[in-house]
Amino acid sequence: MMKWILRGLLLLVVIIVATVAFALEPIAKWAIESEGSKAVGAKVNVDDVDIQLYPTHVALYGLTVANPNEPMSNLLESKKVSADVDSTALIKRQFIADQVLLSGLQMATERSTPGTLDGSMPPAKPKEEGGLPSIELPDANAIMAEEQAIIQAEVEEIENGFKTLEEKWQEKSKTLPQQERLDEFKARWEALKEKNTFERIAGAKQLRDDIKDELKQFKGLNKEISADVDTAKALSSRAARLPAAQSQRIMSKYGVDQGTDGMLRFLLGDDATKFVQRGLTLYKQTMGELAAKESSAPSEPAGSSELPVSILIREVLIDGYQMVGEQKLAYNGKIEDITDKLEKPIAMKLQGGVEEQAQLLIDGLFKQQNDAMSANVSMTLKQLLLSGIALSQSPQLPLQLEQGLADIAANFSLNGDDLSGSVKGLVNQAKILVASAGGENPTAQRLARALEGVSKLVMDMRVNGSVDDPIVKLKSNLDSILGDVLGEELKGQLKELEASLKSDIQNKYGSELNQLQEKRELLASYKDLLGDREAAMEALMQELARKML
Repeated sequence: MMKWILRGLLLLVVIIVATVAFALEPIAKWAIESEGSKAVGAKVNVDDVDIQLYPTHVALYGLTVANPNEPMSNLLESKKVSADVDSTALIKRQFIADQVLLSGLQMATERSTPGTLDGSMPPAKPKEEGGLPSIELPDANAIMAEEQAIIQAEVEEIENGFKTLEEKWQEKSKTLPQQERLDEFKARWEALKEKNTFERIAGAKQLRDDIKDELKQFKGLNKEISADVDTAKALSSRAARLPAAQSQRIMSKYGVDQGTDGMLRFLLGDDATKFVQRGLTLYKQTMGELAAKESSAPSEPAGSSELPVSILIREVLIDGYQMVGEQKLAYNGKIEDITDKLEKPIAMKLQGGVEEQAQLLIDGLFKQQNDAMSANVSMTLKQLLLSGIALSQSPQLPLQLEQGLADIAANFSLNGDDLSGSVKGLVNQAKILVASAGGENPTAQRLARALEGVSKLVMDMRVNGSVDDPIVKLKSNLDSILGDVLGEELKGQLKELEASLKSDIQNKYGSELNQLQEKRELLASYKDLLGDREAAMEALMQELARKML
């Protein structure tokens, strides 16, 4: 929610500062639509603009902002956005308002015309051909093209690890106790043998102390080289495991590592991932812009009475609704302390429900911490009556939640680029239908029979990774049922995909990886050299001890 609102507000700030103080309303409307569309990369439309100068009041009616990634839908639309702003601050290119009203807000609404800048229609999605299960797995060649840089970086990291070890011990070998030093100790001992008893004892004591000092050096070096030998072995094992490890990582990234444990995810297609990515994209656009403004904003001289900000909105009052199936989920709330100086956290709290029931609660906190943006957002939704919810977009196997009573809890946290989150859903009194079960599709008929006794839907979505590369996993209590009907063919496809990825990695990097594995004993010669010289020193010490007794 916060992401949608801030994106719209920041867009307005850029345009209003340039036009509101002196422009006529038609010019302001044109400027908002023209410059706003350029900023978003998709159409921004306003039905009407109302501007009053003294005091300065701005109101936009019928604001729609198209989604640049999905031209037939809007990022957001709002019936009215209005604010009383500080006109003096506007002249100084600052947007300062005690309160902004954001009314009739909706997100992810459908458009009747494309939201592309040139108005062109997006390319049609290819039609799925017959055959079940209607599950499209990623193409191995396409994946390899996208993942090649990551795999290459892994190979180079292993190579650099070996190179660092080798260079380290090449330098260390120059400072090791040399054979000449051992020969010197032996010569001193032979010379002491010719001395009288008192001189021999005194000289032998000094020689023993010198040898002990050398052995202390060996002790530290032995400990160090043992650790580095283990590191070399680990690097070699890492090289040996790389094809399998990277193919598993890729399977996880593309959400095809769960087998029949994630069957519902396959039927949902990319919808779960797209939902997360939309929110993260808007988070980056809004919070990223605020952080950028903070870093670039000039600091005010000491003693200045002016606020050192470009944007300051003390309070945004929000009301809006979302259609969830056939239910109208209304909400209202506020966001406090929106500013490009993020010394104080931005707080968000929304509540709402269907027909004024207290069902929805959203809390969020956004702040700058240790030069990184952090965010924590939680949402609870209780006893929401659902009907007509599509669980699968597949035309061959349309799975629909006909009815149910839902409880949903979501928590997301961001620290810089690190992302973690979960969404847990429980739908009681559930009735799940397969829309094509009445036809000649035997798979749909088997699935419909298997789902007849299901009265509860349990879903658990986990999100990890980074802001730019989220990893989404989804499990449900339907997975085993779906797996029984669709699983055998899918399991075979998944095994083929993983084997293909592993084979491609081995073919491309096999020669390099084999050479890296052969470096397992890279430090063996240095370890042997240390051992030989230490043994010779120990033998000389033992001889001294025997002769002195």
